[in-house]
Amino acid sequence: MTIAEKFAKEYIGKVFYFCLKKTGSDDDAKELSSDIGYEVLSSLSRGADPENFDAWVWTIARRRWAKFAAKKYYNEPERVDIRDYDDILAADDDTERDVIISEDLATLRRELAFIRADYRNILVAHYVDEMSVSEISKKFNTPVGTVKTRLQNSRKILKEGMNMARTFGKRSYNPEEVGFVSSGNHTSGLPFSAVQRKIPKNILLEASNNPSTIEELAMELGIAVPYMEEEVEILEKSELLKKVDGDKYLTSFFIEPRECRNEINELSCVFSEQNYEKIWALAKKATEKAKELGVLNGTVSENDAQMFFAFNIEQKTENSCFEGNVFYKFKRADGGNWGFIGFESGTTCRLPANFFNNNCSESDGISANGYQSGSGSFGKKLYSGNGTPDSIYMHVLKLLSENGGDVGALSESEKALTEHIIKDGYLVKTADGKLLPQMLIFKDDAKQKINEYIFSLPEYEQLKTRTADYISKVRDIVARYSVPYLKDDFDYYVAMSTDVRSIIACLWKDKGLYTGGNAQFVGLYY
Repeated sequence: MTIAEKFAKEYIGKVFYFCLKKTGSDDDAKELSSDIGYEVLSSLSRGADPENFDAWVWTIARRRWAKFAAKKYYNEPERVDIRDYDDILAADDDTERDVIISEDLATLRRELAFIRADYRNILVAHYVDEMSVSEISKKFNTPVGTVKTRLQNSRKILKEGMNMARTFGKRSYNPEEVGFVSSGNHTSGLPFSAVQRKIPKNILLEASNNPSTIEELAMELGIAVPYMEEEVEILEKSELLKKVDGDKYLTSFFIEPRECRNEINELSCVFSEQNYEKIWALAKKATEKAKELGVLNGTVSENDAQMFFAFNIEQKTENSCFEGNVFYKFKRADGGNWGFIGFESGTTCRLPANFFNNNCSESDGISANGYQSGSGSFGKKLYSGNGTPDSIYMHVLKLLSENGGDVGALSESEKALTEHIIKDGYLVKTADGKLLPQMLIFKDDAKQKINEYIFSLPEYEQLKTRTADYISKVRDIVARYSVPYLKDDFDYYVAMSTDVRSIIACLWKDKGLYTGGNAQFVGLYY
């Protein structure tokens, strides 16, 4: 079979399909395919002997189409610059030809879905919208040379992708769960508002200690790049992802691997077993001192007060192992100073654990601080919301505390507000009609005096030493699983990784030391 016969047998139908697709007209397709066939056969008759016949035919076809379109549709040759094709189309790299031949449009769409925006936009403009290079240059305000380079590179990327047997990653069909804990002030709802869905959670999991391009994240999660770009942009603006190494993204905080969490859990179990009675005994002494100073006003039982001080003492010994207030060290673009840490799912702990938040609120010299169970399994919740009263409530609570619960001393607006405060659990009505704050009340220097007393006890110093040893071991574990880019915030992640409070609270309850049925323990300070 001669080359001319090969063209007649194998290419005429495909060339006509190409022309029909380009022109959308049967008559125009016939005219254009005739022009292409004439040029091919004429060149062969003049002795042309192309090394790559297939690529040679389709280069002629594209060039003839460029001339045809310039003449018939625009009568403005500059609108379809033939040089665009000369400069851009490598004879052996005609992606569209491959698609036409194989008719594998699904593969083309798949690859377009996984090419980044700057390449994808140019490809779509050129092949879908059929814009010339000069038109694309004007549309995207990009130099013609840059458009040509990107088009050439994107065509290469597109063809390479089409020749690959691409497979989505495991997260595309088996997304993982991850838990998060935050500290500090959250003025805009961040960071939790950004991680409420499986998609952002698994982006952060995939990019944790694994710098990834948007294309790599898209393949791993099975999400087209245009949608992944938006998800990544949201996480980057939320300061949960950061851009590194040009076009890669990295989770900007520590997501603790389950193996790391399991090691720390066991260490926390041992520490809790060895010290829960010692902390409880110190809390008993703190409660007795608080009674002397009038901190207990009759609305909180001594057992609940002792639970409050037990949490407080455990927290103080841990905080003494870090410089400054490590939990408020961050300055965020949203105005907050929150820190963030993630925990992979599937962790185990041989002792029961019930997470307790430490919540604080402050306004005009009045503050509230307390501990609240993260779930309803520990006991009943006395208060609404996060367990500490807001600024409006705290003003009324202070007034009632100072006047012994005399409602008559309040203004009408303050009286009206008491109904809401009672409903939310922060006030209780006594048998004689008084309203008293349902919490510990630290007036003047009561907090300072109790702290000074506790700090003076040798048992407290011994506890600090044991806690420091525990924290040192936690540091060693976190260091083995952490990475260099987290070094500036290393102490924060160590502090957030300790899990004594969750375990020791259950020991106080299960061993019969805490006999109350509450899950919230709060103090008001003024």
